[in-house]
Amino acid sequence: MVSSKREGRFTDYIIRGGINPTALKLNSGQPVTVAFIGGSVTAGAGASDASHSSYRAWTCRYLERSFPKTAFRFVNAAIGGTDSVYGAFRIKEHVFKDGPVDLLFVEYAVNDAGNRTESVRAMEGIVRQAKRINPKIGICFLYLANKPGIKQFSANGKGQLNIFHHEEVADYYRIPSVHIAGEIYRMIESGKLEWEQLSGDEVHPNDYGYSLYGRFMEHFLEEALQARASEPANIADLPAPIDPFCYENADLVSPDKAANVSGWRTVNGWTTERTCNWTPPADIFVAESPGAGFRIPFTGTAGGISMLAGMDTGDVQVSVDGGEWRAVQLFDRYCPMFYRPKIVLFADGLSPGEHVLDVRISEERHEDSTGHAIRILKLLVN
Repeated sequence: MVSSKREGRFTDYIIRGGINPTALKLNSGQPVTVAFIGGSVTAGAGASDASHSSYRAWTCRYLERSFPKTAFRFVNAAIGGTDSVYGAFRIKEHVFKDGPVDLLFVEYAVNDAGNRTESVRAMEGIVRQAKRINPKIGICFLYLANKPGIKQFSANGKGQLNIFHHEEVADYYRIPSVHIAGEIYRMIESGKLEWEQLSGDEVHPNDYGYSLYGRFMEHFLEEALQARASEPANIADLPAPIDPFCYENADLVSPDKAANVSGWRTVNGWTTERTCNWTPPADIFVAESPGAGFRIPFTGTAGGISMLAGMDTGDVQVSVDGGEWRAVQLFDRYCPMFYRPKIVLFADGLSPGEHVLDVRISEERHEDSTGHAIRILKLLVN
């Protein structure tokens, strides 16, 4: 971490290889695209007005204020309740669909589940995809706070396990990381701040909390953009991946690519009430009867689906490469409350090559589910 603590300034960040190419482009006056991918905090949940009060909005205003001659395009690719695995699969479509990005902020430290393999494969996949699309892209990992992290910080000095996993990737690829969580936890330990002052729940800041996050981001960018702005860009080739099964070729695939389809149909503009983290309508690939099935043929190491899970979500059975069928429960504790985006990988860590996934709706279902429906948004293939 930057250790020269200056009065009233946030210094919990590591610049590492920096964002020099972005700094050079900003100072050249060329148009610049800045993207944010992450969960509900990046979306601005808890703010009175996410377009004005979120840390994302604070960051955008700082850049516009600091570089008034630059024409900015900002991309908000946040989806609440989703993790870095989904981020790796959707980054091409949700971040880069309208062209290259010059600066990318990645925020998943409060949403990942603490599994090192998943986090490393996903965060590494995000980095490698982004750098292949634009070798000069500046990437920053953001580590935000949650209430459980306060106790974890007291025990390990960093907070939630996800931060350790993300830092492994950041250090390997020499990517800056901004440890907002660490500053918040220290402020709480020292008695300068109470969690309830900045959040009404365990994760989402209120306007005051977002103002802290926003000011911390400003301090980081002031240092990161000025420190290396005059140095020539040095774009190195990507090293070998940390994990050979990382999601560097992850993508969203249209359900039209499914084969051996039986009992499924496409519904355009599906709507429903009681939603969370998405806004109807949505185009879906849906079936509601046990036995309805399809096949995903793909080349790679992982495959699955993104879906809308809710009150009538059923369960499925899956077979990989003609093997035995196994049950996969899709109904979870959030399903009785609303319909929300959810992903599931049916196969991961396969040997690179040609594979097939067979999926069918199970006769069995969770006791709290009102049906057997499966509503698919996209197929996932790495």
